[in-house]
Amino acid sequence: MPEFFRWENALYFLPKVISALPVTLGIVLVATASGLVLGLAVALLQVERVPAARRLCRLYVSFIRGTPIIIQMFIVYYGLPLLLMKIGIDITRTDKIWFVYITYGINSGAYFSEIFRSAILAAPGSQWDAAAAFGLTRAQTYRRLILPQSVVIAIPAFGTMMTGLLQDTSLAFTLGILDVIGRVRALGALTSRILEGYVVAALVFVALSLALEKLFGFIEKRATHQAAVS
Repeated sequence: MPEFFRWENALYFLPKVISALPVTLGIVLVATASGLVLGLAVALLQVERVPAARRLCRLYVSFIRGTPIIIQMFIVYYGLPLLLMKIGIDITRTDKIWFVYITYGINSGAYFSEIFRSAILAAPGSQWDAAAAFGLTRAQTYRRLILPQSVVIAIPAFGTMMTGLLQDTSLAFTLGILDVIGRVRALGALTSRILEGYVVAALVFVALSLALEKLFGFIEKRATHQAAVS
């Protein structure tokens, strides 16, 4: 009967699993950057009540929040090439990682939009009156007053969102991506020892989640202090 758990196997897996971290962190960074831009645009369209765009944004957010990300990933992976083929663009040979980037960017954009929207609406209405009194345009009011305050308000939610995004990247292996989980499964197939790999992956994700928690806690304190001083 094989041993339940072997520490020597876990130590053997550790550097190999860590070597896949750049792929996982790359997904998180690309999804965060694209999600922030998309999320802010969607939030502003909803806050500003742009008629047709507002309805589309609501539909987009509802769809993303109402479906598992793995379904979204397969829709992007199988659907986007077919859609672009209709206009003569062939992306069937594109690296699969790009479909993962697109999926996670679209997914995080929906959640970031709700964070931004709530934070923007939380800004005091007196800010708009003060800005109008000083002759600021709506765009200037957003840039100088509303958005800086909204970012400070949204920092804790950003931290929670990024931690969740980090954990959601574990599904990228379903497209054959050799991220942390993909590497664990590959090692398990080679060694017939899968438990140790998943324990190592769990420890890696816990360490990264704690690091993100500390980082955003530090950012929140600094931002709150700066806001109080100014």
